[in-house]
Amino acid sequence: MSDTRHRSLQLLGPSMSRWETTSTLEANVEPAAIWERAYADAGAWPRWNAEIKHATLDGPLAIGARARIVFRTGMRLRFHVVEHEAGRLFTDEARLPGARMGHRHMVEPIGEGGSRLVNTIYIEGPLTPLWRRLMGPAAARALPDGQRAVVELSASGDPGLRAGARDER
Repeated sequence: MSDTRHRSLQLLGPSMSRWETTSTLEANVEPAAIWERAYADAGAWPRWNAEIKHATLDGPLAIGARARIVFRTGMRLRFHVVEHEAGRLFTDEARLPGARMGHRHMVEPIGEGGSRLVNTIYIEGPLTPLWRRLMGPAAARALPDGQRAVVELSASGDPGLRAGARDER
């Protein structure tokens, strides 16, 4: 079972704006496998997110935990976990000049041993229009591929899997 839905939203206010993109995928993988093999271990993040070169957490995945992420573009950001329900969801946020960017990762059980992944990337703040232009299109394109890689990694446990990986021979 594989169902992918994707949407983008932009809300503008007088001094604050928000942009977000959400992708949903349903798959025949246990939520616990997704949580343990893909989400709870920051070392696994580059294996399912093609944008990430390296990621570390300063401790267990929990509210207040800090992550350091190096992107393949060379950009380095420090994220902190602002929302967490073990085995179900976490949201990490980073500060950008004039905005903050976050990624909400949620996995829900469906049917007999299946999961629904709902991932939302958002940018919020006065400079959202600028950051949306710089980062929004790549973020929106990356979500569905990342979700498929999460499912593959979680189903196989293959530590070598990387989202968007190409044969480099």
